[in-house]
Amino acid sequence: MLTATLAISTIAIASAQEPSGTAASLARVRAALNRPASKLALKDRPPDFTVHIETRPPMADIFDVPAWATDPVGWQPPGVGFDLLSLFRSVAKSAADAKRGHDLRLAREDVQRSVAAYCAALPAADSRAGADGPSASSDWPAKAAQICSTSPAIR
Repeated sequence: MLTATLAISTIAIASAQEPSGTAASLARVRAALNRPASKLALKDRPPDFTVHIETRPPMADIFDVPAWATDPVGWQPPGVGFDLLSLFRSVAKSAADAKRGHDLRLAREDVQRSVAAYCAALPAADSRAGADGPSASSDWPAKAAQICSTSPAIR
């Protein structure tokens, strides 16, 4: 309650002093406006030099050829009917496809050899295995490995 009373009294005191402060600032502004004009006079001086900058867009000589301009006179090779760059691209693509096919064939053969070596390294079927399958202590027999029992053409 005491703080509210102090706040209200501070606001009342500030508002009572404000009009005299405003009047003083208005008096200073009026005094500044009533002063005589400055004696400093600036004269316009002509420039010593001028600069003219003309920019040209990039490749303007290529795209801004007037319609009446003719081609240069002289021998020009006849138009061939096909693009040499597209021919080169076609040959390069064919060579890349042939190399990829060769690499795929070599990879398939390598996998087939690795699977055959794996299947050959597996032990033979264990005769001690019961009807439930191979015993837990022995490795898989070659007949039980699915990769060894499928045809190489399917792998």
